[in-house]
Amino acid sequence: MKQVPKPNTDEDLIREFLNKGGSIKKGKTKPMPTDLGLSNNQWGNKLTKEEKALVKEQEEARKAARKK
Repeated sequence: MKQVPKPNTDEDLIREFLNKGGSIKKGKTKPMPTDLGLSNNQWGNKLTKEEKALVKEQEEARKAARKK
């Protein structure tokens, strides 16, 4: 197939969008849920009750260490 270049470039399209009253905003992303596993074999799996308790215990230990 023959490749036909488009007459408009991205810059032209963006400039036209802004001239018509459009605006560009930086989007916000949601933080990841804390109970998702992030290791290679656990990606996307929820933590078990024991794992959640262990994570909570580690966080409390970190907070206690900061206060001292």
